[in-house]
Amino acid sequence: MSKDVIDTSQWPLVHYVMPDQVNAEEATAHIQALQQVLDRREPFVLIFSGVELPQNSAEFFRQYKAWGKATRHAQALYCCGAVRVEPDAAKRQSLWRKALRYLTSRAIPYPYQVVATSEEAEQQAKQWLRGKV
Repeated sequence: MSKDVIDTSQWPLVHYVMPDQVNAEEATAHIQALQQVLDRREPFVLIFSGVELPQNSAEFFRQYKAWGKATRHAQALYCCGAVRVEPDAAKRQSLWRKALRYLTSRAIPYPYQVVATSEEAEQQAKQWLRGKV
């Protein structure tokens, strides 16, 4: 797995820094990196940082949507949750409102939280993992 895409060096904490753009040539590598995380068949928590959504990344979004649908059951089994790190309070509030819409629509099969710092993200991740690892 390319560490440029996803960092699993602190497993079961999985770090994904969302780039400004995921061009069509890179889209498959991102999806493959996510799949490799699921293929471990072990509990983990995703910790997201970087931009909210990459720009000019239609192919990535197309593949991500298809992958998410195809792997929903595995995500529910192994992903204990996802934490988004956003230091800016106004952006954090906006992200949380969007996350609530996702959570209430059942678009993602795991808990999701938006926090201000990496330390808060790790604390939340460890809390979710306590009952799974």
